[in-house]
Amino acid sequence: MSNVVASLDLDELLLNDREAALAMANLNWNPEDLPADVQVTHMHYNKPQLRSMMVGANVEYAVWGRGTGKSEGLISPRTKRNVEVMPQGHGCFVGATYLQLLERTLPPVVKGWEAMGWKRDRDFWIRKTPPKSLNVPQPIVGPLTPEHCIFFRNGAVASLVSQDRPGSANGKTVHWIAGDEAKFLDKKALDNELLMTNRGDDQYFGGIPEFHSMLFCTDMPTWKSAMWILEMEDKMKPERVELLKGIQVEIFKLWQKYLVYEGRKKAAIFNQIRQYQKYWDEIRANTTYFSEASTWENVEGFGRKNILAMKERLPKFIYRTAILNMRPGAGEEDFYPHLNDRHLYDAYDYGHLDKLEFGTTADDCRKDADLDPGLPLHTALDYGAHINNVATGQLKGFQRFDVISGMDVLQPQRLKDLAKRWCDYYEPHRRTNNIVYYYYDHTALQGNAISEFNYADEWIALVSKRGWKVKKIYLGRTPAPKSRYEMWGDLLQGKHAKIRAVRFNRNNCNYLLESMRGAKVKAGTKNGEYEKNKADERNPELDQRTTTHYSDAADTLLWGVTTNQVRKLSGVAVVTSS
Repeated sequence: MSNVVASLDLDELLLNDREAALAMANLNWNPEDLPADVQVTHMHYNKPQLRSMMVGANVEYAVWGRGTGKSEGLISPRTKRNVEVMPQGHGCFVGATYLQLLERTLPPVVKGWEAMGWKRDRDFWIRKTPPKSLNVPQPIVGPLTPEHCIFFRNGAVASLVSQDRPGSANGKTVHWIAGDEAKFLDKKALDNELLMTNRGDDQYFGGIPEFHSMLFCTDMPTWKSAMWILEMEDKMKPERVELLKGIQVEIFKLWQKYLVYEGRKKAAIFNQIRQYQKYWDEIRANTTYFSEASTWENVEGFGRKNILAMKERLPKFIYRTAILNMRPGAGEEDFYPHLNDRHLYDAYDYGHLDKLEFGTTADDCRKDADLDPGLPLHTALDYGAHINNVATGQLKGFQRFDVISGMDVLQPQRLKDLAKRWCDYYEPHRRTNNIVYYYYDHTALQGNAISEFNYADEWIALVSKRGWKVKKIYLGRTPAPKSRYEMWGDLLQGKHAKIRAVRFNRNNCNYLLESMRGAKVKAGTKNGEYEKNKADERNPELDQRTTTHYSDAADTLLWGVTTNQVRKLSGVAVVTSS
């Protein structure tokens, strides 16, 4: 095995051993030389994907940058293999939310399956059972109802398990697990609920390396609660991983020889391949593989031009973590240092979502379980030439404020387009409560070059025309950065006099949270006080959804709500109808 260990690095192999590299990519295999029952499909896989396939570990954690093909090129082939080697087996896809599974995880996974030859409603069925006429065998341990499952032609089944649906993992026995966007998973719940179901049934699949396997994928985590996945690197034994890569290199070289030899020599080579394969299976069945990869490692698939465009469009922090896949480190001081995962929540109305067909997008507020139909909405905006955005929330008593959504439009769309989008989304809520509080400061009174109104007048007119009763609350000049910084410190630590808790709908506030997460402090020019660093707003090449615009809307919203609360409790009327 010394020769196996000697040529272990796949990157070096791809550069220096073209013969083996071509074999791995199936590029110089003549299909006519293979047995009649063998089908050959030409697929492109990038280096991280190839490394994963060469290792084939029973447990795998992949921390890869955005656009590296985690779903289509990692989850797809791995889960397809799980289904094929464990007919009538029961696996599961796990996500933080059910909507994540339906809208973000499954579509690219299904695309990957179809690229490898499977066809929907022929080889697999999503959220419905196969036709009885096909006589598809029943799973060994399967669900009682098909609504949250994928069924396969060989009798296997995969459940869709989400952490925001209590009990969705209870009572299950599964044979494999695949989790995408793992940085959003609650690790404690994962350990105490789902991982406990990955057990038993050795009499059916014992000895198969994929049996009770686990795969968790994510881009680089930046929240403290998600750092658990980086700790999984300590569970990996690098020497085992390198040995598995080396074995695969030898297997591919032997397959090349097998295609050109005849007779006894061919049979001898095949026996060697089987022996190497046996070694590989035995080792990988007890191996954990942890890998990190930047988007640059998928430059052939994602495109050099696109990656460079991301560098220009994204703030440095996001580019470093999401694209370069660099671990977040200590840097300049955050403007919202106390914002963390405990302020985030998920809230979907699955009574509504379960009625939708797979592939249908839930595009209005009927999907939001955190929206109280009896309460008014509270809004604040940030305005500009490149982006207009609105933050929306609800005051749950005097103790808690939920920021339930962030919404935006980018140039060339304008404020009227944002108003239409917001009104369309919240139209079902308007029918039960048409009151909306609108907080604005002096920046909303600036003129608009393409409108006869200022921003505030235009927004009020557009929203009122759609049937909303707008309660406008003018806050005067924008509060000093120091005042907003201290307000958020009190709010996020639960120390504010009137609002004891502020929370954010994770899915609906994605860009708003990204904006707040990336906002930094800089030294101010007035009296040496610090202020929010808004330099990225002046760079039109950046994706303005990720700069500080959204955070400014959140500032105005919470400043308005907290100030209004204080004044109302003091008996001072400040709310006036439009």
